[in-house]
Amino acid sequence: MGIHTRQPGEYIRPAGQILLNHYGHPAGVYYASGAFYFQESLSRFSVAQKVEAELVPEPCNRWDARAVAFDVEGHRVAYLPTAAAKMWHDVVRAWNVAGFAVYVMAEVNRWEADGSTQFGLTVPKWDWEVLVALAEAAGLRTAWSSAMEALTDEQRLLMRQDGGYTPDESVLRVLRRRHEQYPMFRWDRSAGGGLGERMPFWYGYFVREQMREEQEQLRWARSLKASLRRAFKDEIGRRKKQEREQERLLRQDREEQALRLHGEGVANRDIAARLGLTFPQVEGLLYRARKTAGVASQHHENLQNERRLAAAEALRHKRAGLTRAEIGRTMGRSLDSVKDLLQDASFYECPEDYPERLALARRCVGLRRTGLTKDQVLEKLGGTRGKALRTFRDASFLEEIASGPVAARP
Repeated sequence: MGIHTRQPGEYIRPAGQILLNHYGHPAGVYYASGAFYFQESLSRFSVAQKVEAELVPEPCNRWDARAVAFDVEGHRVAYLPTAAAKMWHDVVRAWNVAGFAVYVMAEVNRWEADGSTQFGLTVPKWDWEVLVALAEAAGLRTAWSSAMEALTDEQRLLMRQDGGYTPDESVLRVLRRRHEQYPMFRWDRSAGGGLGERMPFWYGYFVREQMREEQEQLRWARSLKASLRRAFKDEIGRRKKQEREQERLLRQDREEQALRLHGEGVANRDIAARLGLTFPQVEGLLYRARKTAGVASQHHENLQNERRLAAAEALRHKRAGLTRAEIGRTMGRSLDSVKDLLQDASFYECPEDYPERLALARRCVGLRRTGLTKDQVLEKLGGTRGKALRTFRDASFLEEIASGPVAARP
């Protein structure tokens, strides 16, 4: 490999200057390549002398069309390593076209080798982000976009082959034929290797960058979708919670009204008519209202005794010759409720006449004495819940008989 002789007009220093050290701190330093060939130029400087090294692209260099030399005070003193030059060449040329010469702070060094003195150049090593920022600021991304837009959809897909590292040769041939339309990108002129190896570095890099950005956008879109989905679900949840609260308040208001009317002596059927409810709904409301108010147990209002009073009243009406329907109208009860009251009244009057019901009641008494909760006792009794609740009431009746006189016994 010889020393390239620059062609007239190959590099004309722009009027503007940009010193990269003014825009950040290098990530490290390294020795520039090719200093061996420029010992005379380097010997002009003192050891450890700080110098401004100008990056000079050499597009006509027959050994490497993407070479980038370091010039100090107009004298070529070294080169960027080949691997770095293929990335920096287009960037430096783009800044030159924009009117700026690119400089870095370097340091002249000297060492002894094989009995002779050698001079070299230590140059800064820049982070990758700095190089990308320089490339995009100089318009390489825009120029790449123009080149890609001129391709067909199929050709753009072929550029993505292998992540842009080795695109399909067919699309590279198209870009190579159009290289004069996009002079900011330099193709390697070496005979060896395929077009993939000779392709301008930034063609492949911006393909990979675009693919990465699309993945980020997709992740962002998925994240946004997930956030919106959570927000919508939360909104639905809040709405349902509000509806449940409204239903609770309405139910509470109805329970309070039903309990007030019941306390005023209004029959359940009339309460149902006033509140626009069915008779069973009123009974349910009254039960919940008493339970909420803390009067569901005998300890507070003795509802067991209230039922026995109702049972005794129903039995008196029956003995007076009234039918079940007439008893229901008189007491404001349904036919099923009257039937249950009459059965209860008969049991309360003579439990021994109903041995099966009496046996269940005595079993319930035993279960209650074990310390089980009401729900646990009902579960062990089995059968329907209505029948189990009746047995629970019967057990209370038997316990009261054992402890003393029972009020309202028929």
